Amino acid sequence: MPATKAAHPEAMAPAVNGPTRTAPPMQPSSWKTSPRMKQYSRFGLTGWIYLLASFAAIYIVYGLGSGPEAYAQVQALLANPLVIAFHLLCLISVGFVLVRFFGLFPKAQPARIGPAKPPPQPVLKAMLYGLWAGATLVLSVILAGGIF
Repeated sequence: MPATKAAHPEAMAPAVNGPTRTAPPMQPSSWKTSPRMKQYSRFGLTGWIYLLASFAAIYIVYGLGSGPEAYAQVQALLANPLVIAFHLLCLISVGFVLVRFFGLFPKAQPARIGPAKPPPQPVLKAMLYGLWAGATLVLSVILAGGIF
């Protein structure tokens, strides 16, 4: 078992002292490098990526409202390989969050919804992935000009 180090002595102190003394809180030595903390950190990083993407969306809308010349500059900027790489990073971030959500969603369903029972977790997860793939396909066809 890895060694532990002492946490702040008042980290978990009760508001009022109880009749029994408690042991001082100890912080595991490997908590920063545990797989769960790494996954939490990656999930938190996606929020920063979305923040940058929202600034980019505001810039694009501003360029669209500033006239044809400004919008042409925005389109030229969007053709930059670094911007394309950033958009690929955004796509990977969305995929990471969706896969994480799809893993959590079946576990969070109630045991019963009225008289009906929800489908088994693998079926529910397959339905979510199928819906995601279908929505992606429909939106891709629309954006490619195949529909509408």
